[in-house]
Amino acid sequence: MAQKLGRNDPCWCGSGKKYKKCHLNRESEPTLPFKAIDNAARAVWQHKQCLHPQAAVNVCNKVISAHTVQRSGTLGQIIDSTNHVRTFYPIRKDQEGRPILRSVGWRQASTFTGFCAKHDGETFAPLESAKFTGSEEQCFLVGYRALCHEVYQKSASLRANPVFRQLADRGHPVEVQAKLQKTYAVIDAGTRKGLASFQRLKAVMDEQLLKANYNGWSRVVVAFRGELCVASTGTVSPNRDLEGRQLQVAHDPHAVQESLLYGVVAVPGGGAVVLTWRSLEKAPKSFVESLLRKEKRSLPSLLVQFMFAYVENTYFSGAWWDSLPKVDRQHLQLLASISNPYYADFSYSLSEFVPWDVTETRVEEDAA
Repeated sequence: MAQKLGRNDPCWCGSGKKYKKCHLNRESEPTLPFKAIDNAARAVWQHKQCLHPQAAVNVCNKVISAHTVQRSGTLGQIIDSTNHVRTFYPIRKDQEGRPILRSVGWRQASTFTGFCAKHDGETFAPLESAKFTGSEEQCFLVGYRALCHEVYQKSASLRANPVFRQLADRGHPVEVQAKLQKTYAVIDAGTRKGLASFQRLKAVMDEQLLKANYNGWSRVVVAFRGELCVASTGTVSPNRDLEGRQLQVAHDPHAVQESLLYGVVAVPGGGAVVLTWRSLEKAPKSFVESLLRKEKRSLPSLLVQFMFAYVENTYFSGAWWDSLPKVDRQHLQLLASISNPYYADFSYSLSEFVPWDVTETRVEEDAA
C-alpha cells in the first residue's frame, strides 16, 4: 500500500470494513483450496425469489426449481438411458485449463429458483403445454424466461462476489492481494452494470407480460429438422457481429446495454432457435443480420458455437457429444472455457457440429 493504514482505518480493498477486520495480516492467514472458497460462495449464491411482476407473499406459493429450457419437450429429447444430460455448467476447469464435462439429471438441468410454482406454471403455459408455432406470445416468453434467468444469475453473482473477495487472497503477498482485489472489483462493477441493464429491460417486459402486449419486439425463428441434441437459453449483449464489426461498447459505464434473448425449443421432428430483441435496438439486430447473411446450411453449427461460447446454460446429448470427432469436441470445449467472449479472440469453425437441416428462417420485425 502506498500509505500505511491504521488498524481502525477503512480497508484499502473497499470492503467498507476496518483494516484490522479485513486485510491486516491477511498474508499470514492459511490459504484455502478453491473448492472450499467455491462452496462458501455457492452457499450465498443460491437464493429463492419469484421474479414475476405480481409476486407477493400472499400471492406466491412455494418457490420451485424452474426450468429455463423446456423439460419434457426439449430436455427430454437429449437425455440418455439414465435420464442425464451433459453440460460444462457450472464451469470448473482441470489443471490444463479445460472445462470439465459433467453429467446432470434432467430434472435439475437448466433450473433456477426464480419463480414460484403458481407463476411459473401460469406464465409459461403457452410454451410448456402448447405446440410451438413461433407465435408472438411464445417468442416473447422464450425471451422473458431467458432474461429472468440472467437477472437471477447476476443477482446471485453480486451475493457471492464478497465471499470470493474475502477468501481468495488469504495467505498471499500483499501485491497479489491487491491484484486479486482489483480483478474482483472490475467483475463486480461489470456485474452491477449488467444487472441494472437487465432489470430495466425486465421492467419493460413485465409491463408487457401483464398486458399481454408484445409489440415492439423483433424475432427470428430458425426451424430445423433433425435430432435435437443441444439445448440452451440465454441473454447476451453482442458487441461484435460475425464479421468482427463493433456493435456496442460493453465496458462503457454510460452506455445502455442492448441485449439479444434466445432459446431452443422442440418441434415435431426437430427444433427451433428463437432470437428476440427490442426493435429499437441496433446492436442485436446487426448481429442477427450478420448471422443470416451466412449460408443457410451453416446456420445450425454457427448457432451451436454461439451457445457454447456465450452462455454457460447449455446442455447436450451425451451420445451426440461422444459421436463428434475429437477436433470438434476440443473446439467446443475451448469455446466453453472462454471466461469473457466479448473480448476474446476466437474463430467459428466450418465443421458441421449438428445434424440439423434448416427448414425455415422466419424473420418478423415489429415497429419500434
